[in-house]
Amino acid sequence: MKDITDLFSETKSGLIKGIISRGGVVLAEKVENSKNVLTKDPAFAEDIARTMEKKTGVKGFITTDELPSFGISVGERHQIEKEFACGDNDMVVLVADKKEKAEAGLKIFFEEIVKR
Repeated sequence: MKDITDLFSETKSGLIKGIISRGGVVLAEKVENSKNVLTKDPAFAEDIARTMEKKTGVKGFITTDELPSFGISVGERHQIEKEFACGDNDMVVLVADKKEKAEAGLKIFFEEIVKR
């Protein structure tokens, strides 16, 4: 788990800027050999997001597979992938919130992925 908040210092993403301006952080972690797993199964992704919100209050997550979106640019996606030395089949999951909540959210994300 890495704090990549600094990668968003110039972001145009209103979502990310808003969270950071309220004292939040952007935490992320690489998921090896999982590229497009969640985009191919949106119901599974929604289940993970609901579980995260129920258990931690975190409103969801973003993966590099979804980018560019949410105001996050292609360039920012490339920076994230470089930061995590992603291979062709890897994705990075991002959770943005207060640090403790973001950490808990990422933990739930990985617990749910493992169950699959």
